[in-house]
Amino acid sequence: MSTVSVNPRLEGLEYRLSLDRLAELNRSPIPLLMARLNSACPSYGKSAVEMDDPAALVAEIRANCADDEDYIRQSMPLQEIVFRTLLLADDQTLTLRELHYELTQRWSSPIRPITVTVSGLARIMDGDVFYGFELIAPPEPEAAEPESPMLLSGGDGADDLMRDILSELEEDEDDFLDDDEEDDPYEEDEEDAD
Repeated sequence: MSTVSVNPRLEGLEYRLSLDRLAELNRSPIPLLMARLNSACPSYGKSAVEMDDPAALVAEIRANCADDEDYIRQSMPLQEIVFRTLLLADDQTLTLRELHYELTQRWSSPIRPITVTVSGLARIMDGDVFYGFELIAPPEPEAAEPESPMLLSGGDGADDLMRDILSELEEDEDDFLDDDEEDDPYEEDEEDAD
């Protein structure tokens, strides 16, 4: 049995359905969501013209389709399973780890194995141009104070010590360069050749 190392930072990325992302993709959310209604939904059978609130459709799907065992089927395309899984999520937001688990553990079977990796799933989610998947930007890490003081930062004489070290190095370098000028072996060869 082989194991694959997984980047925990990658697994913690969160994705959601975004109506704004659908607008960026020039996709109307109403027909996309109406096609996912089942017969238990009050809006089932209505025309898209009658519907004007995609958020209400999402709430209707979540309320009426969550208990339907056939709402998500193993035979569906991978992105469709993810889309419907996000529709049923309480806040339409799941981590990549949770989505990966849903695909590879819950909806995978010996007849139709789903063997996508976490990084492969991230590429699928990031490359979406149909369903409106959106990566939620991770929070910026807070700047941490260094555990040890930096040299030349001032204070307890460390900057003076560093300046002394640097000046000694410069003097040693100058001495080294002066020594090289006196003992250049190529210079003697040129004089002998004349």
